[in-house]
Amino acid sequence: MILETIVTGYIEENCHLAGDEKELLVIDPGDEADKILKRIEDRGYTVKYIVLTHCHYDHIGAAAEIKEKTGAKIVVCEKEKANYLNPDISMMGHFGDSTDVAEPDITVSEGDELKSGEYSFKIIETPGHTSGGMCLLCDDVLFSGDTLFRRGIGRVDLPTGSMKQIIHSIKNKLFSLADNTRVYCGHGPATTIEYEKKHNEIYEWERYYNEQ
Repeated sequence: MILETIVTGYIEENCHLAGDEKELLVIDPGDEADKILKRIEDRGYTVKYIVLTHCHYDHIGAAAEIKEKTGAKIVVCEKEKANYLNPDISMMGHFGDSTDVAEPDITVSEGDELKSGEYSFKIIETPGHTSGGMCLLCDDVLFSGDTLFRRGIGRVDLPTGSMKQIIHSIKNKLFSLADNTRVYCGHGPATTIEYEKKHNEIYEWERYYNEQ
């Protein structure tokens, strides 16, 4: 399976290229469209889907240009579509170069699958960082967006965020995956489910939340 990470923008967001080289997924192209497109061109990849794990500007900023240049379809979670189209929630109206975003072509929900050649990416709805956020699972590889980081979790103080929801998403959905699942995050280094079950700060946040 193709699996490459391109760090983009001043927030150093991780854009992931994954799947079959002729039906590639570009996951969370947040910025620097030229940089992402050059990698695609240099490798001879053909892009099938542009998948957005959630609506924030640093994960969607290059999606429209990549769609225009490649003809790929933009995929968002059905529960995130309204957030994606709202510049106050996506923060495109505050930090993006423009408030314009490309209309999503496909919406997905829990348990749906995206096919990339012989690879299948299963949708896992993980609200918390935003109300309609999602992760993608392909065999033993998880793309976690900003839900789960190495030793950390996505912030919940932005529009539609929820500490209760992110705790549930991580502990009940992601931590139920196999320990050897490799996790490719929206920012920072990769990790594993086994490591995060032992070391993630979610437990401290859960105790704090329950004490309120």
